[in-house]
Amino acid sequence: MASLEFKKALNFMGFVATICIAIALIISLIISLFGETKGIPGFQIHDVVSAFTFIANILAYFITVISGFYYAKSKRNVWFMVIQVIGTIMIIAAVITGAVL
Repeated sequence: MASLEFKKALNFMGFVATICIAIALIISLIISLFGETKGIPGFQIHDVVSAFTFIANILAYFITVISGFYYAKSKRNVWFMVIQVIGTIMIIAAVITGAVL
C-alpha cells in the first residue's frame, strides 16, 4: 500500500483541486451576475476561469488514476492492470489533445 506521506500528498491534491474548482465557479458566477467589465487589454477573465478549471481537472485525473492503479494492483490480476493502463493512456491523450486544440 502507499505510504502515509503519499496518501497525504493525494489528499492535498484533492484539496487544491476543490479550491480551484470553487474559484472557477465563483468567478463564473460573478461574471454571469455582473457581466464582463472592461479590463486590461489582452487579458480575458475567461482565461483565468479556464486555467483554474484545467488545473483542477488535471489534479482530479491524477488522483483518480493513482487510486485506480492501487485498486488494480490489489486485485493481482493482469487484466485489471492492462485495463488501468489503457484507461490512463486514454486520459493522457484526451488531456493533451484538449490542451492543444
